[in-house]
Amino acid sequence: MNTSSDILLSRINQSLLKGLPGESAHSKLAPKHRKPASEYLNEITDYKIGCVISLIVKNNQQEWCLVLMERMSHEKDVHANQISFPGGKQEEGDASYYATASRELQEELGVNPDVVNLISPLSELYIPPSNFLVKPFLCYTHHELTYNPNDSEVRSLMEIPLSFFMEESNVIHGGFKSARGYDVNAPFYEYNSHKIWGATAMMIAEIVELLKEE
Repeated sequence: MNTSSDILLSRINQSLLKGLPGESAHSKLAPKHRKPASEYLNEITDYKIGCVISLIVKNNQQEWCLVLMERMSHEKDVHANQISFPGGKQEEGDASYYATASRELQEELGVNPDVVNLISPLSELYIPPSNFLVKPFLCYTHHELTYNPNDSEVRSLMEIPLSFFMEESNVIHGGFKSARGYDVNAPFYEYNSHKIWGATAMMIAEIVELLKEE
């Protein structure tokens, strides 16, 4: 996707006028066993709050991309080795959910939040394995970023073109082994041998819906 930022933002904002697609988008990339977030939240009240930033940047080929990270392996982290957006748990001193997401972006990737522009919050998403209710924020930047990833949390970084996610044929259906070695039955994207699935893929599905032309 090589459109100007004005066209990109106009397309997203036009979609937002109709409201966030939410669960209708999430369901397209949801694992087979998964219930809608609203059903989980009717049953669970002791969840933790996590906040992430879905950051749109331009790569060296002037393509709009999403910034994703491969998490490091930690024994107690149920999402270890998976591909995710930068983000983490809300802390007591955070002024808002967006402040949490911005702090985590800087801590994990070394990106100054001052060069990032908020487009819109996205639909919240409950993650059963870690008991997190995730608050995602869609953002973009005009700046050429210099990353300084936290090597205790981030194994690798990737800028994946939005055009890759918008191509429906890149959604793969079928079972596979997760990075932690267990069987998964869920739709997923595969980019440079990295499988992108679960909550991250579901959030991407909502972004894709916002980017679709009428």
